[in-house]
Amino acid sequence: MKSYENRTGVTLIEMLIVVAIIVILTTMVVGIAGRIDNQSKEQLTKSTFGILTAALRQFGDYKYNYMPPYSEFDFPLDCAFFNDGGLETTLRIALGASTAVISSGAPDPTFSFSSGEAMYFFLSQVPECRKTLDRIDESLITNLGFDQQPRIITITYPSGVPKVYPLFRIIDPWGTTLQYKYYDNTFLDPRSKLTFPVITSAGPDKKFGPGDDISSRK
Repeated sequence: MKSYENRTGVTLIEMLIVVAIIVILTTMVVGIAGRIDNQSKEQLTKSTFGILTAALRQFGDYKYNYMPPYSEFDFPLDCAFFNDGGLETTLRIALGASTAVISSGAPDPTFSFSSGEAMYFFLSQVPECRKTLDRIDESLITNLGFDQQPRIITITYPSGVPKVYPLFRIIDPWGTTLQYKYYDNTFLDPRSKLTFPVITSAGPDKKFGPGDDISSRK
């Protein structure tokens, strides 16, 4: 007579199959969650572009009065990849100030802060633009430097009265500073002005260049 034993356990192969299925499902869920997260951040970025575009149009309509030699410019000056000395000099001349000194907060070693700081600074000089900037998500506005200290600039006017301004800039939801472009690859040359400035996010990979960059032109 044959006897049969009831099998109540699982074999090693069956366990490996179950683990493999769980790994595959987990990978799929994480991938889908990542795509949904990036889509949400991309939508927030485009929404921010819409707000900044509105502020730039208001700035252009306001006819901001730059001091020479910047009188021919219609939008915030493009100080892309300036070091702090270059940014200080540009702001001082454009404002007709006696001095402009960044007194706190280290710049990014790649000088990626300067164009965004110049854009935000000049937009904030116009009351209508300031109201529009208030619509930007607070989590996307910072003045922390590379050393995590607030970046501050002190500007002294011919009247002798100094004014202290935080050097705010706007970052994208992935934490990279937005790049602002108003000139066409020519250093502060009015002849190279774009018809309308372009703002760019590096996207999920946090690197500017072909690929997943998000532009206000699109």
